[in-house]
Order: sequence, then structure tokens, then C-alpha cells
Amino acid sequence: MQCLLSSLQQEHDGFSVQISCSKQTSADAYDICHPLQGTDKDEEENLCSLNMKSVLVTGGNRGIGLEICRQLHARGYQVIMGSRDIESGHEAAARLGINVSVQQLDVTDPGSVQNAFEHVERAYGSLDVLINNAGLGSTFFSNQRPFVSGISSFLKTKLPGGRQLINILKPVLRRTPITQKIPGPSDIALSEVRLLMETNFYGPWNMIQSFLPLLRKSPGGRIINMSSGMGEFASLAGNYPAYRLSKASLNSLTIMLAKELEDEGIRINAMCPGWVRTDMGGPDAPRSVEEGADTAVWLATEEETPTGKFFRDRMIIDW
Repeated sequence: MQCLLSSLQQEHDGFSVQISCSKQTSADAYDICHPLQGTDKDEEENLCSLNMKSVLVTGGNRGIGLEICRQLHARGYQVIMGSRDIESGHEAAARLGINVSVQQLDVTDPGSVQNAFEHVERAYGSLDVLINNAGLGSTFFSNQRPFVSGISSFLKTKLPGGRQLINILKPVLRRTPITQKIPGPSDIALSEVRLLMETNFYGPWNMIQSFLPLLRKSPGGRIINMSSGMGEFASLAGNYPAYRLSKASLNSLTIMLAKELEDEGIRINAMCPGWVRTDMGGPDAPRSVEEGADTAVWLATEEETPTGKFFRDRMIIDW
């Protein structure tokens, strides 16, 4: 009964107990507990999660999502890392040296979402925190940033005073045909709009609808949507329309759900991580992944938080 004894010792002595991952329950998920003798699978998994709050992080295998997993694991949460490719999830967890439950999860695939729900229900019985982190950036982010980053690297290393020149050239380069014209709402391919809406908006919406039954079983369920300042209603512009629309839509959904779920005690908020050095943000972004993840971790762990708000750096900002 080692897992049960560890959980009871945690409750009595007030310190956290780390249990190593060794048992595979399916082709798509690995759990953190050793099997218990004389118990069935559902019972042993629930025993192992006693006194540990559970959090599911979509897109948890890289970037900001991986850092959220790391920080919440360090705070004693039972972390369920959602990863479209399960091997990438295991590799990411191994690089950090943390023991988490890695679950295959593609937020655009209803079957994958249902499999994840069934795993969490079976293993933990409820869910305390859902962090909708998985998302896509505009294809024009990825097209422009490697070129601009290459120019920046050359100037920094080959030209005296290059760092100062970069600050002047970057805005110019981004406005010239050298990089690429950024389409606006009048000429963007609607296929890109659909792609980003499917991942950044319908994906989180499907996750919320699917996992609400488990969040309702938590004494204080929380939902955190990874949004962006580019989706702020007051500052919407004509560039990057697909990305802006997907995040503005997610903000609207956050407001509506907060009003609907408030009486149930489920708190839902959106947050902007800022421009972060990730695969999406590129190497020139000013913020680290630790900074980008901070507000999401704070919203997940802070004892008292509001609902239906938009946050940046732990501060409420305008929608």
C-alpha cells in the first residue's frame, strides 16, 4: 500500500511526496503511480492522487505549456501533460526530469479529447484546473521571424554598433516586401482563418465542454485560457487577422462562460503571456518562458482570484 501510505503521510506531516512514474495504463497515457496489490486499476489510480490537485495542460510538451507543467509540478500538483504526439510529451518530461502523466491530446480531434477525458475520469475522478494552452500562431509569424532573426544575428556578430542598428531596421524590414506583405481581412486566405479558429478557439471550447463534468466535481474548478494582447478588442488592427480573430473570440467565450459558471464556483479567466522566446515567438522575443508562464501558474494556484477577467503579469487588463 505504498501509494496510499505516501498520501496519508503527506496529509499528516504536511510535506510533498514525489512518486515515480512506472506504470503504463494504455497506449496513450502513462500514470505516476506504482500498482497496488489487491486493488483494481480505478481504485489504485484514485488512491495515488489523494491530496494532490490535478491540472491538465494542453500543448504541455513545449514552450510556455512545458514551463507551466514544470512550475505546477514543483508546487505539488498532479500534472497531466497533453501532447499531440505522445513520444514528444515523454521526451519533454524526461528533459525536465519531472514525473507527470503524459496524455496524447489533439484539441482539434474529438476522439482524442474524449480519450483524454476518459483517462482523467478513470485516474483522478475530477479535475481541478484546465489550462487551454495549445494554440497556433499566424503562418506569417513563422515566415517573417526567421528572416528578421537572421539579419539580427548577422548585425550583432559582424557589424560594430549592430545592436543599435537592429532597433532601427527591424520595424523597417517588417514593413517591406523583403519579408512578406501581411494580408488583412480583405485578402487573407480563409483556409488559414479556419485553421487558426479550429485550434485556438474551437479547440479550447471543446475542451471546456468535455471536461466540465470533472471540473464540477472539484471544490473550486478553474479554467485558464491562453489568449493574447493581439485579441484585445480596443486594439484590434488589420494585420494578422486570423490570429487576432481567434484570440478575440476566445476572450468573448471566456466572458460568456464566466457569467454562466459563476454560480457553480468555477472560475474562468484569460491571460496574455506577452511576446515570449518560444518556437512561435522566435529568438528575438523579450520575455523568457518563465515570465510567460507565470500568470497562468498564479491563476491556477492563487487562493483568491476573480472570474471573467483578462490578465497580463498578474494584473487585470482591458478586454
